[in-house]
Amino acid sequence: MSGRESRLSRKRRNFTPEYREEAVKLVIEISRPVAQVARERGLAESTLGNWVDAWRREHAGEEPRLTANY
Repeated sequence: MSGRESRLSRKRRNFTPEYREEAVKLVIEISRPVAQVARERGLAESTLGNWVDAWRREHAGEEPRLTANY
């Protein structure tokens, strides 16, 4: 079996909207790195990154601004 066939034969995981939202909030609201949250939750970093990007597009302007404390 080739690498491509093994990837295609893997069962696709489905996540509830609530699970996705919870993971995204860890990144958005608590400012945790995507890589760290993905690792802790057993997700591919790219998957969580896609969820975060989609949330940001859907909620443009709602994110609090980052401030620098000097």
